[in-house]
Amino acid sequence: MNKTLQKGSWVAFIVVVVGVLFYAFRSGETPESTASAEATSIENPQPVEILKYSDYQCPACKVYVPLENELKREFGDLVTIQYRHFPLGGHAFAELAARAVEAATEQGEREAMHDRIFEEQEIWSGGDAPELFRQYADDLGLDMEQFEEDLNSEEIRNRVEMQRAEGERRQVRATPTYFINGRRLQQNPQSYEQFRAIVEMVMQQS
Repeated sequence: MNKTLQKGSWVAFIVVVVGVLFYAFRSGETPESTASAEATSIENPQPVEILKYSDYQCPACKVYVPLENELKREFGDLVTIQYRHFPLGGHAFAELAARAVEAATEQGEREAMHDRIFEEQEIWSGGDAPELFRQYADDLGLDMEQFEEDLNSEEIRNRVEMQRAEGERRQVRATPTYFINGRRLQQNPQSYEQFRAIVEMVMQQS
């Protein structure tokens, strides 16, 4: 091949690549993500229930929250995610965080408290957890007297403990631990694509 023709071939190749990347950038998708999006159409998909045993002070548990939110966004009502408290003994404020979420639940603000506690995990883990959880409750406009009462109530302490004990009966040893439609994941997904593939596989099962 002469040099002129070879140079022309490279120019054409670069133009094609740039065009693909430009289109991907404009559409907000890469060629890989476009292919994945096309693969989501499943005939008669079955509902998927994800059960997560989690610890609010566990960094790995926090990492998975955006992946869980993306699953809910993409699959809507086909995917439900239930949270189970499993505070680990080595985390000084994990049990208190679980109680704070349950106290907020009593006033209809479970999701907001759940998200705030995970978002600021690194801050309250430093030692100001009790004061910060009360600040979060106040920011949410909760009745602070009721929040304090619920936070320290025997009922909510028992609720958290019962979920932790349930996890122990199911051989949970670390967080996060996932069960999908009742079956335990032996290894947590390492990316959103892996998580999504697992969910789609379960959706196709009768």
